[in-house]
Amino acid sequence: MKSVSIYLFGSWAWLVFSVVLLVMVCCFPFTRTVTSTRKLAKNCSAAIIKLIGIELIVEGSENLVDEPSVLVANHASYIDPIILQAALPPHYAYVAKKELKHIPFAVYMLGKMGTHLVDRRDAKKGANDFKKIMQSNKDEDSIIFFPEATFLKEEGLLKFKKGAFLTAIKNQVPIIPVTLNGTRELLTSESWLPKKVTLSVKIHAPIYTSDGSINAQDLSDASREMILSNLNEPDLNHRSFS
Repeated sequence: MKSVSIYLFGSWAWLVFSVVLLVMVCCFPFTRTVTSTRKLAKNCSAAIIKLIGIELIVEGSENLVDEPSVLVANHASYIDPIILQAALPPHYAYVAKKELKHIPFAVYMLGKMGTHLVDRRDAKKGANDFKKIMQSNKDEDSIIFFPEATFLKEEGLLKFKKGAFLTAIKNQVPIIPVTLNGTRELLTSESWLPKKVTLSVKIHAPIYTSDGSINAQDLSDASREMILSNLNEPDLNHRSFS
């Protein structure tokens, strides 16, 4: 019976996701700005979570600032962006791997939402991509990074890449660490069958960079410490995406 209930829930979750995604894509041509597209995506993400019966607990929303900022979150599942989209205000741009442009409709959808695609394989192209991200941050855009750059089947927080922290320091904007719990169990890397779990999003206090007294490594270490303080997974700082 337990196995049957898991398959029923997983099937229902995929049905809800597919229908809501179709509705969202059909509405995209009618959103005239990036902001209105993000609002649509937020509403659709929240609808998916509600319809499949997942409890989402969000703490620390008061730590979000009314100025451009850089959010850094742990990465454990393909579902992470949807959870953050539902939990956060609709004025954040994501940073994602450039390989996503090869997925059908992905370029259109990500472009409508103002997502930044970064080349992780070519250092020169990656540097140019980050220059564009820095410019976007100067233009009043707040950005979400997954500084681990990937996620593994194994539980734990990987070593952070420096791009997010260099962007924050360069533009003198605050870093806001965010801890996600439950997404790895909801949709594991080795399975496409979602499981019913409780999700939590913990938004930590911002770390300010405007006084120029902190470097990228210290900023990364401080952010990791905050995320780990609320993460129900071990520290895998010895491992990183290459």
